[in-house]
Amino acid sequence: AGHARGAQPAPGAAAVNVAFDMSPQYLGNKGAGRYTRELGAALSREDGVTLLRVGFSQPRTSSAMRNAERAARALISYPFEIGRQSSRAGADLLHLPAPIAPVRAPVPVVLTIHDMMPWRHPGDYGRVSLRRERAFTRRLARSARRILVPSQFTRGEVIEHLDVDPGAVAVVPHGVDGRFRPHPAGLVERAHRFGIPPGPYVLWVGTPEPRKNAAALERAFRLVRREMGGAHLVMAGPWLADPAFDGVIAADDGVIRPGFVTDDELSQLYSEASCFVFPSRYEGFGLPLLEAMACGTPVIASNTGAMPEVVGDAGLLVDPDDDAAIASTVTSVLSSPALAADLRQRGLERAHEFTWAHAAALTADQYRDVLGDDAR
Repeated sequence: AGHARGAQPAPGAAAVNVAFDMSPQYLGNKGAGRYTRELGAALSREDGVTLLRVGFSQPRTSSAMRNAERAARALISYPFEIGRQSSRAGADLLHLPAPIAPVRAPVPVVLTIHDMMPWRHPGDYGRVSLRRERAFTRRLARSARRILVPSQFTRGEVIEHLDVDPGAVAVVPHGVDGRFRPHPAGLVERAHRFGIPPGPYVLWVGTPEPRKNAAALERAFRLVRREMGGAHLVMAGPWLADPAFDGVIAADDGVIRPGFVTDDELSQLYSEASCFVFPSRYEGFGLPLLEAMACGTPVIASNTGAMPEVVGDAGLLVDPDDDAAIASTVTSVLSSPALAADLRQRGLERAHEFTWAHAAALTADQYRDVLGDDAR
């Protein structure tokens, strides 16, 4: 646990002491972990907010087995320990950045729900884990005083599937880290470890989940190669030896898989890419879209889930189940410098609307609203 004090609140804004659960960052959920890290850092700079870091935030080791053992022990004590830590810290409320497990808290709880995957894509879970995820999320949602979601799309899904009061669900969009920005041409040596040859390349970033729909992009890219033989597809992210991804993992002409990349390397890859394609079937927000736009990369995204909401008019939308439509849209961007330049500019302007400082300010407003309800 630790303390980080913001400045004094603006006139008329109440000070608030927030127990902020750092556990998602430690327990290995990449998306929720990034949200926890970035929002926590921004809240620590927010006027009138005293951030009281609670939860399990031990550094990860090089041993996957040791990390798993630590996570298992943490989850056993989590429901009780988080409440005790909040009480000892003198918090006014507790913010859970992800629905890990039900908690017993002596203060009002604010919960962030990022998406409704257990309801929308139950096939991605084992039977036991699906029941657990649904039960934990449902119980937390019904006990929370406020539920934060990253998009209007997710807000609608939370209200529909969890049967909660719509007035308790507030939209607070994610931000984009400042390291995601355009890199001047010539500063990036693409071949230094990724083996990307000169010429245009299409970029995809993600994890090996069926909903990410990477196989459809690879099929579409084969069509692109018939039109533009010099193009390459760079697929960055951790690839697992799973039969569901045989079609993606198998070596194919023009496809480069650098594996895991750091955020700094990813920012460079975005900046050099001719376009970023994200044909996911379901996203509660879609942070990679925001990162790509912040780097000035032309964006092609699915017309489903929260992705149209994030992209706005700054990118091109396609049916994720139409390989030919994906291919023709990619080809149009690669073959039209004017279209690509327009998308780059639109994306940069759109990304400027999403900052973690703004997310922190909106989150602090929700804290004060919850505490104001208690005082009334």
